[in-house]
Amino acid sequence: MLSLTGDGHKEMRSIAMNFMSSERLRTRILSDIEEHTLLVLNSWKDNLCLSASAEAKKFTFYMMAKNILSMEPGKPEIEKIRREYATFMEGVVSPPLEFPGTPYMKALKSRSEICRVIEGVMDTRMNEMIRHGEMKGYNDMLCWCLTESKLSRVQIVDLLLSMLFAGHETSTVAISLAIFFLGRCPKAFQELRDEHLGVARKKAEKGESKLNYEDYKQMIFTDCVIKETLRLGNVVKFLHRKATQDVQYEGYVIPRGWKVLPVLSAVHLDGSIHKDPQEFNPWRWKNKLASAAEFMPYGGGNRLCAGLELAKLELSVFLHHLVLNYRWELAKHDEPLAFPYVEFEEGLPIYVFKISKHAHI
Repeated sequence: MLSLTGDGHKEMRSIAMNFMSSERLRTRILSDIEEHTLLVLNSWKDNLCLSASAEAKKFTFYMMAKNILSMEPGKPEIEKIRREYATFMEGVVSPPLEFPGTPYMKALKSRSEICRVIEGVMDTRMNEMIRHGEMKGYNDMLCWCLTESKLSRVQIVDLLLSMLFAGHETSTVAISLAIFFLGRCPKAFQELRDEHLGVARKKAEKGESKLNYEDYKQMIFTDCVIKETLRLGNVVKFLHRKATQDVQYEGYVIPRGWKVLPVLSAVHLDGSIHKDPQEFNPWRWKNKLASAAEFMPYGGGNRLCAGLELAKLELSVFLHHLVLNYRWELAKHDEPLAFPYVEFEEGLPIYVFKISKHAHI
């Protein structure tokens, strides 16, 4: 999916967008996000030192596996994929050296193992369709692909693997960065907690416990924190684009076939656009509508990630339960590395301290 162009990419993107529609986010995915958030957070102990990045990876991986393949945490198949996926990611940006033992060769082997598991699940579903004429009890992306698309077997496997990669890696980094920035900004943490205490109180007054979409829409400062995390953290620093025809841009001609790398961080950290661009300041987004210049320097209208709303929902729900239940301290100096992709070299170790949902800090 990442390398397709034209009608092929359009069809796969359409499937992804339909599967992650606003309706599905509200009625199905939100409850899954909350369930997997609590699964991770409830395993934490008071005064525990843990890797925030590892915990974020656990949360996002289980979330995507549930919605892509209906796999539940702890099952042998999903644990096999999780192990292989870790090896796969280590070789994604490594030099393509085809020698035994290199990260690249290990990644190729792990990719094959992941695809084999996905194909096994697909065969089971297809046999069920042949026997019963339908797939009962499934509401995941694999079911959607098999019943609503005309994709080939190879295309379906590629799409599911692409979605697992895209939905897992970027959300993991964004959650880790939010924890990092909030850990260094007590004022932002307190305002964020106050907002979520307000959401929790309103729900208690109604006798409700689980979050709904209306609760999510009330998280105004949370949205500011997410925007600032993405701006300063730059989860995706640049994009690969290829001109399929000659392009005229501000007096320049980009010839057909040339590759262009829009560097997003050059805009996000531009002092002429953002005051004190290296400062984590979520308040800059209050009562402010983002201009086109801040996010789309190359024109041509929106080019939004298919999983944008899913990622924002994941971060909002995770932060809701995180700040209601825990405060944390950064265990050591572990600045995020910027190249080749954003990561924390030490896994962002933090000390977590349990707090009452209704306590004031």
